[in-house]
Amino acid sequence: MRHTATDDNKFRLSQNDLWFRDANIHVETNAAKYGDTLQQEIQISTTDILTFQDFNLSDLFFKNAAAGSNTTITLNGVLMTDGRKKELGV
Repeated sequence: MRHTATDDNKFRLSQNDLWFRDANIHVETNAAKYGDTLQQEIQISTTDILTFQDFNLSDLFFKNAAAGSNTTITLNGVLMTDGRKKELGV
């Protein structure tokens, strides 16, 4: 899954619930910030790789770290099984 920002507004990689067991998020071009729907203040640089486990991708938001520097974010991961969702109560 890949997304390149087209403006300086926050964005997410999935609008729908998409639960991952394990995923790596790569910042390919231009630094980004990430967080939840209210604020995206944690900065990640190009070539950084974030690793997350047991999360809903639709809860994660990104935005350009610098105005006009459109970032490209790529996610590689393993989707969560129904059994694992049941274990977590989601």
